Amino acid sequence: MKVNIKNIELKDIHLASELLTRNFISDRGVMILFKENNKNYTQKVNQWFKATLKMLIDNNQIIKCAFGGDELVGVSIVTHTSYKPSILSLLKWSYSVFMTCGLKTVRQSAKHDNFRKKLFTDNNQLILEFIAVNNEHRGKGIGKKLFENLDALANSKNASVWLETTNNNNIEIFNKMGFHLIDTKNESSVKYYIMTNEKSA
Repeated sequence: MKVNIKNIELKDIHLASELLTRNFISDRGVMILFKENNKNYTQKVNQWFKATLKMLIDNNQIIKCAFGGDELVGVSIVTHTSYKPSILSLLKWSYSVFMTCGLKTVRQSAKHDNFRKKLFTDNNQLILEFIAVNNEHRGKGIGKKLFENLDALANSKNASVWLETTNNNNIEIFNKMGFHLIDTKNESSVKYYIMTNEKSA
């Protein structure tokens, strides 16, 4: 499949949030943001991703979309350890998430953000927040293309890349992409595997 990687546009938010929702609906790190047995859980996860994508776009963070023709087949979201959203965008995000998902989601999102800041290993480090590929197009090199794009970005900024995953099956996949496990942490009954491509780690 010929894949074209480009920056996200506002018109892509709907499709990107749906793709991310399908990929992370069962992820423990996402599930913990919401009340257990939450009604309309899938819809709320989708709303959380929409609000988060909008905030990141407003703050010029790096969101890449992989297209196969006109079909969105992959997404990667990258921020920097120094990233701080503007007060206005944070207020908009908080209001949107509170109205669509509830107060627990706002609080738990903020709690995890503070928790993970202690785990960053380098001042000049990019954070791979999320990476997702359409299930119907797995094994076609889409994820590899997104990682190649991330590598090029990191090299251009002389930066390393940090990520976390709650799925230990992902460790081998990320190993193949040049990442190595540096720590495991537990937060709110969720185990996080912390990985980086930082050479000195």
